[in-house]
Amino acid sequence: MAKGGNKIPDLTKRRVREQLADETDPKAIKRLTAAREYLEGLSPADIEDKYGWDRQTVYNWLNRFEERGFDAALYDKSRPGRPSELSDEQFEEFTAVLHEPPEEAGYDDPAWSTALAQHYLIEAFDIAFSRRHTRRLMHKAGVSPKRPRPEPASADEDERKEFEETVEKK
Repeated sequence: MAKGGNKIPDLTKRRVREQLADETDPKAIKRLTAAREYLEGLSPADIEDKYGWDRQTVYNWLNRFEERGFDAALYDKSRPGRPSELSDEQFEEFTAVLHEPPEEAGYDDPAWSTALAQHYLIEAFDIAFSRRHTRRLMHKAGVSPKRPRPEPASADEDERKEFEETVEKK
């Protein structure tokens, strides 16, 4: 860290402006903007006042440029996260099953709900996911979960039967 002055002595205004013009990553844009403002003479406190970014965050960004160099300071390292409990083959099988009616998988339901897909995952792969994560898996598989629509209590039974008989299902 530089003492009493320019924290990023190797960085030029021109280089920052050129990179800022081409940048699309939101975090990199913020870091470059902070660096540009700092090079223009604003203090981290002034940058905080102007943009609402915490002063310590601005200092952290400037320190990144100083310690890591220009290119490494712009982007975060990838964070792969937790490995999936479903193997690629299991997910492919799950996707294939979801693209067929539930009757094909032995269920007496007209469409795949999140709860039904969750039940299938437990039965087929012995893996229990939350409903929220099951919904994510369904969306990743390209299937929207269906919910049963409640029938109003005031519905006339004869009208409902006539409607069901006359409407052609696709």
